[in-house]
Amino acid sequence: MSEGTASYDDQTISVEHVLPQRPALDSKWVKLFPSREMRTKYVHRLGNLVLLSRGKNMRAENYDFDDKKEKYFTTDGGVSPFALTTQVLRYHEWTPTVIEQRQNKLINELKQLWRL
Repeated sequence: MSEGTASYDDQTISVEHVLPQRPALDSKWVKLFPSREMRTKYVHRLGNLVLLSRGKNMRAENYDFDDKKEKYFTTDGGVSPFALTTQVLRYHEWTPTVIEQRQNKLINELKQLWRL
């Protein structure tokens, strides 16, 4: 996604779930993903995952989507150093449909990259 121009230290990178693994019961997440089964279906999917620095990920917690975008998915310049994470910034909501679309897009990109 970075066209080969980015280089990362994998010891400082971690994977963040946009839809959190344990959302608060009074959060917007529970309204958008109303059942435990639905949250379980989407939480660990590739379409729901982004990259963050390890320090930011430890603080990301279970915030609602707008708060995560503002506090953890951007830098002072308004972008993330990770192409995967910057993609998420264009969305106004994080819904099952968004995760499905992103999942399909990422899988197609991997198929091309890996020549599957």
